[in-house]
Amino acid sequence: MAPSKFKKAIGAVKDKTSIGLAKVGSSNSLSDLEVAIVKATRHEEYPAEEKHIREILSLTCYSRAYISACVNIISKRLNKTKNWTVALKTLILIQRLLSEGDPAYEQEIFFSTRRGTRLLNMSDFRDTSRSNSWDYSAFVRTYALYLDERLEFRMQGRRGKRSMFGIDEDEEEASSAPACARATPVRDMKIEHLFSRIQHLQQVLERFLACRPT
Repeated sequence: MAPSKFKKAIGAVKDKTSIGLAKVGSSNSLSDLEVAIVKATRHEEYPAEEKHIREILSLTCYSRAYISACVNIISKRLNKTKNWTVALKTLILIQRLLSEGDPAYEQEIFFSTRRGTRLLNMSDFRDTSRSNSWDYSAFVRTYALYLDERLEFRMQGRRGKRSMFGIDEDEEEASSAPACARATPVRDMKIEHLFSRIQHLQQVLERFLACRPT
């Protein structure tokens, strides 16, 4: 068996093992969530099937606990893998969740990353399985950095006067599941805040342009 075919076979076995463990290791709903995440981030060098991503969004759209569980499963997936395909597909999944999922994903992922959990902190990621994996690894690190900067920009825009992550403390006490605070309109920003936002936007743009494959 050629090396590339052998590695594909190993990847398929790992995916089947992960799916099998997920089915027996959790409650039915959490099991379905973990299986969907594994299927959306398989070792195959093809885009994830849309149905798996839609299933993840559907399973987590009504429960903060399931959102937290989803972020935890994704974090474990990234922490274990040394494969650029799995890492890249997991980052794509994160971007989809941030763009189309519950707003609570932003808080969960933002604070998980800053607590040291491997989510968007991929600076030490390396795939050494093939000679050309270095370029793919570099793209994974750059893409993760772009997502991190983008998320930080959004979270900074939602910071309230007293809360460090955009939720007013009085509102937080009044509700057991507060929503993200609305961003301050540009017309109401102070000059120094406006310039800070512009500088941060320029940095996000630079991170985005750096993601262009070389």
